[in-house]
Amino acid sequence: MGAELGAPADPSEPYSAARPEWYFLFLFQFLKYFPGSSEIWGAIIIPTLVLFAILLMPFIGNWRLGHRFNIGFLFAILAGATLLTYLARRQDSHDASFQAAIREADRSAERARELAQNGIPREGALYLLQMDPYTQGPKLFSRHCASCHRYDGHDGTGFVSTNEQTAADLKGFASREWLGKFLTAGYIVSPHAFGGTKLKDGKMVKFVQKTVAKFSEEEKEQLRKVLAAVSAEARLPRQNAKDKADVAIIEVGRKLIHSEAMRCGECHQFQQKDEEATAPNLTGYGSKEWLTAFIKNPAHERFYGKRNDRMPIFGEERRLDDHSLNLIVDWLREDWPGAGMYGGNERAAATAFPEAQ
Repeated sequence: MGAELGAPADPSEPYSAARPEWYFLFLFQFLKYFPGSSEIWGAIIIPTLVLFAILLMPFIGNWRLGHRFNIGFLFAILAGATLLTYLARRQDSHDASFQAAIREADRSAERARELAQNGIPREGALYLLQMDPYTQGPKLFSRHCASCHRYDGHDGTGFVSTNEQTAADLKGFASREWLGKFLTAGYIVSPHAFGGTKLKDGKMVKFVQKTVAKFSEEEKEQLRKVLAAVSAEARLPRQNAKDKADVAIIEVGRKLIHSEAMRCGECHQFQQKDEEATAPNLTGYGSKEWLTAFIKNPAHERFYGKRNDRMPIFGEERRLDDHSLNLIVDWLREDWPGAGMYGGNERAAATAFPEAQ
């Protein structure tokens, strides 16, 4: 049937989908019944005794009932191997982590073939995946961010964490849709936004609940223009066409940010210096430079300063090297080669981990 072209082997990561070929699967299942120090019985002693019995079958066959014993013994071995193979297949089919690992392996293989079309570097095909935000981003997010944050309710790879969510859900971060949802009275105090932080009692929440919630239709339209302007700072690749088409709206929104109706400039800096600003600087908001600097040090005066709530200082504390940080940032921004072909992070997670949907 030909050899399967899977993903490049990565010895630095566990591979829980490893299985022997089907004709050795019964031995793999058999070993599960001999854990720890008793494994020698399932791996060596019992198989050796069975093989020794097979070697003796010609001699046993010379006995009066030897032939019948040989036939019964052979059928017992075949029946046992068949049963163990069935149990192994059945167990794997009901193992969510194994099925997820299979899908992840298939996804990595497909991605490696896609990236290899532009040539394979001297470091090998594995290097392509190690440098790919689409492949590494969700894994790094799950490892370093998902203890507090979520991505569409899961940890980035499709698994729903049992830990309490204490920070914002970052699916679509800095997009117009994400900002619009964030600035709604119910959502901003939910666990998906500020609900799990001390900021739930801050000025921003009060402003949204007492002022934004009562906006007139005209003010809501102005807010949409403001959000378009703020989101345009991010230069998100998937939003590039929309930003180019709405240049006039974005320009109006930039002016409205400092208007008396929107009042964003009372706390935030935007395109101009403001020593009295107490909230994160919105200049370049969501851009690669802004997001990288924020993750490195959210307690910087440019961002939350002393009001930072438990967000680790990943840069100074060396929790993330620059390469890993760049991969997370590019993944959140959906900025990777061929991003349009995959339809965004939510499509990626749904493809690899449909149970997360």
